[in-house]
Amino acid sequence: MQQRETMRVATWNVNSVRVRILQIIEFIVEYDIDVILLQELKCVTEAFPYECIEDAGYSCAVYGQKTYNGVAIISRHLIDDIKLGSSIFLGDPSSRYIEAFINGFRIASVYVPNGGTDPSLEPYRYKLNFIRTFTDYLQTEIASDKFIIGGDFNVAREDIDVYDPRLWRDKVCCTPAEREAFQNLIDIGLVDIYRTTHAAKEGYTWWDYRQDSVSKNRGLRIDYILSTKGVNFKGVTVQRGVRTNPRPSDHAPVVVDVC
Repeated sequence: MQQRETMRVATWNVNSVRVRILQIIEFIVEYDIDVILLQELKCVTEAFPYECIEDAGYSCAVYGQKTYNGVAIISRHLIDDIKLGSSIFLGDPSSRYIEAFINGFRIASVYVPNGGTDPSLEPYRYKLNFIRTFTDYLQTEIASDKFIIGGDFNVAREDIDVYDPRLWRDKVCCTPAEREAFQNLIDIGLVDIYRTTHAAKEGYTWWDYRQDSVSKNRGLRIDYILSTKGVNFKGVTVQRGVRTNPRPSDHAPVVVDVC
């Protein structure tokens, strides 16, 4: 295998790590991934399949939760200075954020709340508050570090990120308030790596399990890799083929080389 001068980073909402652990191993080996950021583990920290990951030559940092949520960082490099979301989202018991120092970068995995289906209800307000709290935190953290944040943000940033903008208008993931909150986060000094590289290419990362949505490409782009402006990157892709695996996650991985 040809030696790379870059570090290959991926993010993937796996929608149950134990169900899809073999797919995860196959993916990181086939695509020569250095660091992968996982979301929606759906297991407690102690139940994470550490042995399978370690047998493949990787280390793990895990912040799990029974049945719901859960995030992890899997890396070929040393994982140091781990921080959990419990120190940021005070009083929130959900396991939605983990970050660490890896190979010269601060790298984080985040799983933003879905927000439910009704913008008038509490889950939607919780989502907006989560994004605002996250923005306030990052604003104090990103100035001095090469920072990479990958995850499921549950926001389709622009109409190009939605297969049918008219159908999704004012629905959760596409409401003006969500998009504004997400844009405010980016505006603190972050780069949407995929959109910066592919200005006019949709790049969907999520497709509903129903209605044959993958073959019809009825998707949304809600998974992102963001970085500070000091991070150089190339080769960002969405690995849509993974979404056609047997028993797939409803999300596809996003991959980028950074230096």
